[in-house]
Amino acid sequence: MRKNVSNLIYKIDGVGVNLEKFYPVRTEEEKNVLRQSYNFSSDDFIVLYTAEFIPRKNHKLIFDILKALKLEIPSLKMVFCGSGKLLEEYNFFATTNEMNDYVLFTGYTNNVDDYCRLADVLVMPSLQEGLPLALIEAMATGLPLVASDIRGHRDVILNYENGILCDLNNPKSFLGAIMLLYKNKSLRNEMKLRNIERAKLFSVDNAVVNMEKIYLQVIPPPIL
Repeated sequence: MRKNVSNLIYKIDGVGVNLEKFYPVRTEEEKNVLRQSYNFSSDDFIVLYTAEFIPRKNHKLIFDILKALKLEIPSLKMVFCGSGKLLEEYNFFATTNEMNDYVLFTGYTNNVDDYCRLADVLVMPSLQEGLPLALIEAMATGLPLVASDIRGHRDVILNYENGILCDLNNPKSFLGAIMLLYKNKSLRNEMKLRNIERAKLFSVDNAVVNMEKIYLQVIPPPIL
């Protein structure tokens, strides 16, 4: 008799990240060569956000702290990867507020992996997430993470171990977290190593293995 599995729930760590595409640079020299190919300097402190320009992704919080962040970090470059209905609005905002010398909009790009490898920190102030694939992709390249303290992010980030979780109601907490990582290169390096290792939990290979285990439980092989 076949077991009734209709009321069972199985959990896996997402659909999986392709670690053959999202991998870290091996040396600082390799990172600097990559930066040069995208017209960045080795001295730039690059903060990255990879997300569609929609309200849920909460780009507003970043723009609310950008002026203060630039005052604290003269070498700041803020890179936004992604398209979306609010892109034009924020592009206009950056222009009218004289941010074009340190804010870059890539629009839709197939080179998110390169931007992750050349950046110093990923920031993600989303209002709501499931399991955040963009966060895990950045993690796989070794990027330290600064993200909103919400469900989904908490499944990925171990606070102050591989990233920092911040209060959505307190934009200054994001400013403080980025500043902490800017001032503390050794902490960034520690988080990099932890993230490279932790990302393996969310790899495509792991997802396939875990799905296979579930299928074998709910669809047992036929009896010959």
